[in-house]
Amino acid sequence: MADDKRADAKEWTSFADKDLDVAVHLFETFRPMPLEIICFHCQQAAEKAVKSVIVLKGSQGGFPRKHDLFLLLSQIKNMVAVDEKLFDYADELTPYGVAARYPSELFLEERHAEKAIRMAKEFVEWSKSIIAAAESED
Repeated sequence: MADDKRADAKEWTSFADKDLDVAVHLFETFRPMPLEIICFHCQQAAEKAVKSVIVLKGSQGGFPRKHDLFLLLSQIKNMVAVDEKLFDYADELTPYGVAARYPSELFLEERHAEKAIRMAKEFVEWSKSIIAAAESED
């Protein structure tokens, strides 16, 4: 595995970590809680985590400039193990990447933000485990 692919994948994961950190920080400290922004950053964390794996493993059609998590996972499901629950999470998180940008597009409660954080954490952990496995193969 080329070192540059691993370095690029780690950089994407670092960006995912930052989005997740922002979401957690806002959840824990801001009142009133900015639910749309928290959920947006969770979607972004998940997207960047998936893209880190795409960068590492490659995908058919090159690097996608898409934001649909289900579509992104579909591009790599034959290259890496993707737990089926990540596809379910993808369906839940994807709307937060767009609808959260428009007032009144989403009805969100604290429980939605809390769940979005949990799902985003799983995406980030999954991507880090794939990168770690690639490193141990070399």
